[in-house]
Amino acid sequence: MSSNKIKAAATLPVVLLIGGLIAELGIAGAFVAYYFAQSGLGVKLSEEALAAARAGIQDAKIRIVRNKNFIPSPNPYTLTVGNRTAQITVCKDTCAGTNKFQITSLGMALTKRRQVQAIFYVDNNTGEVKLESEKETAL
Repeated sequence: MSSNKIKAAATLPVVLLIGGLIAELGIAGAFVAYYFAQSGLGVKLSEEALAAARAGIQDAKIRIVRNKNFIPSPNPYTLTVGNRTAQITVCKDTCAGTNKFQITSLGMALTKRRQVQAIFYVDNNTGEVKLESEKETAL
């Protein structure tokens, strides 16, 4: 055999090996970019779910200000906020104490869920509604 044929036969596996490595790196890079993009979307959806939950708390507060004996029917009720939803549960007197409303709002954005709970005190004499506490609760 001539030396040119031997060199060509040795070059082919090296070229294939280097080409395979480059292709693997490209595929791995595409997966990493995809997962970074998905994690950013997840954070955005989670924040949208929290905003929907807080909107649910505000909606229930407005209803309580208008009607001091507000109990929704059905309980919980659903509020649509843009493309997101909040499921709001209102409990009067029995959950948080006398003259108090406990509102639990579950915000949902696609697969993400966030929950906020608030307690409002209603003064029977003046009709004033005061926020006692508001916190995000674990699901």
